Amino acid sequence: MRSERWWQEASVIDGLFHTPTAYEFIQTTRLLRHDPIFNQVQHWADHFSFESSIQLNFPVSELESLNLVDDKIELKNLMVGLLGIQGALPYSYTQKIKLSPRKQRDEVQKFIGLFNHKLTAQYVDSSLVYNLPVRYEIDQNNHYLTILHALNGFVRQQHQPSDLEDFFAEFSGLMQGQNNNVHALKTMLCCVFKQKIEIKEFIVETFQLNDAQKTSLGGLAKNALGLNTFCGEKVRQVDGKIEVQIGPLTYPHYLDYLPGKGLSEQLRKIFKSWCDPTLHVDVRLILKRTDKKAVQIGANQSLGLGQGTFLMPTLTEDHNEFCYALIREI
Repeated sequence: MRSERWWQEASVIDGLFHTPTAYEFIQTTRLLRHDPIFNQVQHWADHFSFESSIQLNFPVSELESLNLVDDKIELKNLMVGLLGIQGALPYSYTQKIKLSPRKQRDEVQKFIGLFNHKLTAQYVDSSLVYNLPVRYEIDQNNHYLTILHALNGFVRQQHQPSDLEDFFAEFSGLMQGQNNNVHALKTMLCCVFKQKIEIKEFIVETFQLNDAQKTSLGGLAKNALGLNTFCGEKVRQVDGKIEVQIGPLTYPHYLDYLPGKGLSEQLRKIFKSWCDPTLHVDVRLILKRTDKKAVQIGANQSLGLGQGTFLMPTLTEDHNEFCYALIREI
């Protein structure tokens, strides 16, 4: 015969039965399903009895009661069911049952409990299948990262293995099915690089039209102003370029963000993977005023002026004059 206190050696289970309101509903079900006896029955829910709650007050916890009766775990939850404040049936059903005589109330609750038990068990099974954090814990093959990448359209097979995969998964909510904005981009960059980052939008660019792009009389193509015909020889564009300002930086970090360096290439990968491929990106590096270094004769320095070395550095303000094109059409 099964021991009534099979959980007595497990402090977590013991605490669960003493204070069930301190646990979540799915968490409680998962803990109690660890009983070895459950593996000998046809379905795990056969050792449970999910009863309906008739409480209409605001739920302060997910569980109302938890008891072990007749070798079954009776569990009343306030999150899902047919009756109660979160129930699928209208409140009037619960109210009528509460006001009915005790014997009739118990009979009706037992009858509704037959349907409520099956529906609640299906809800638990669905939660274990579709709840991503739970899948991450119990799935032996662990496709959790791939599922999160699928939310934002990031296909790992189309990209080389990168240390940025975890960040794309973390910010999948910001990347999911929407146009990128300054807030989303700034949030991710600040988390990845651990630096103060500002992003300026609508940087004006001016393009000079060559002779082949100019409209001339006598052509066979139709000319439409604003589509393929422009007034003047120059075109201004304000929605195709942004400027990323990073800093103030210390001198070692400043060197890592220079063109071709490690952090600069990592920044390029983020924009190439996330943003519009036609977007132009400029990077402006801000060097702390206390880290400005003057040119020294004989010093082993391979950097040019303005890229970390200065003739007569002023120590009263940060240096923010160095700006380079991170992504630009060739």
